[in-house]
Amino acid sequence: MPAPPDPIAFRELVERLGGHPAAELAIDLAAPGGTGRWFVAACVMAERAPDEKRRDAVRALAGAGLLEPGQLAAAGLEPVRARLEEAGHPSAEPLAHRLVRASTRLVEHHEGSFDGLAGGCDDLETLGGAIAALAPGVGASTVLRFLRPLRERWSAAGETPLDPAARVAAVHLGWLDDGDEGGAGTLAAHLADDPDPPLLADLEAALARLGSRACRRGDTRRCPLGESCPAR
Repeated sequence: MPAPPDPIAFRELVERLGGHPAAELAIDLAAPGGTGRWFVAACVMAERAPDEKRRDAVRALAGAGLLEPGQLAAAGLEPVRARLEEAGHPSAEPLAHRLVRASTRLVEHHEGSFDGLAGGCDDLETLGGAIAALAPGVGASTVLRFLRPLRERWSAAGETPLDPAARVAAVHLGWLDDGDEGGAGTLAAHLADDPDPPLLADLEAALARLGSRACRRGDTRRCPLGESCPAR
């Protein structure tokens, strides 16, 4: 009987499958204005479109100086729609409306600051509701995508659950118990014991890719880990 594969390390998984998309899009979440830029990117990335089209749209907005809520609110609809269309985004018109409306409300009611918005929220439900209220179409999937890498920034975001695909992959790898509904805290605890840990946001993103490609499909032949897949 063949020996089981050696367990894959947290950092190795990130190196093989990639980290959080904010870094790939040149968005520094810790920099001033980083959360605003990530919100705009998260709205774009939540749309149903090919990955490359979504990334192209984010880069097009950034290249035009339209990736921050204050910039979007000042520019208005037409320049935003035009940049999205040039990037080939299939939902340019409704997405532009959503981005401009959400940005304008953030500027008018929270001085353009997500720290200001989050400061008045005591729990995830209140915080998520305040973000969703920025504009119609900012749904739960967008809110959770936005909040996942920001769990440590705002206490109310600490309850944000793992990406469902990431959770399935973490269970398959033995990093979570099947009954662990949240999971982010458990993974954070594992990372705290690791001598060379990646960021939780990077690990979650890598797990989500793994889960989407193989674990949720139940098809080990599609697993990007190859012979390192513990389910094979």
